[in-house]
Amino acid sequence: MDDDCSMACCGVTQRRNVSDLFDRGLRRSRQAPLAIQGETHRDANGFTASFSLAAHGGVLGKIGFKASTCVTLVAYCELIAELTAGQDIAQAARLSPSDLVAELPNVPALKRDRAPLAIAAFRDALAAASTLSNQSTQGEHYEGRLHLRHAAP
Repeated sequence: MDDDCSMACCGVTQRRNVSDLFDRGLRRSRQAPLAIQGETHRDANGFTASFSLAAHGGVLGKIGFKASTCVTLVAYCELIAELTAGQDIAQAARLSPSDLVAELPNVPALKRDRAPLAIAAFRDALAAASTLSNQSTQGEHYEGRLHLRHAAP
């Protein structure tokens, strides 16, 4: 079974509970950052999170993150990565902290404040991906105008 696959075709449907998400997230967070990186976000408790992405044509491919070793925060970050892989940037940006809380209802109320931190860090990386996508689109649009002519004698 591929570590990145969450589909039943691999023989097992991955469970979405805090413990399993933390285990998968811990592996993902140890990987090298991807090409598009967002800023690191910090909350009032001192927890940090940052995301990195690989996107092509405005569609998210791989998603990586680094987060403080808080079980709930790592689980929320992993949940974001699993829910948004393969989505376009605009669709992924609609994911909200309340969506994360709804997906993991067994998280204690005192720890649900990690969801906004995870979403803020993810949206920062999405903004960086969107900016790069817009720049590459503009470059394609104007590429035909960049023809150089030989200097006249």
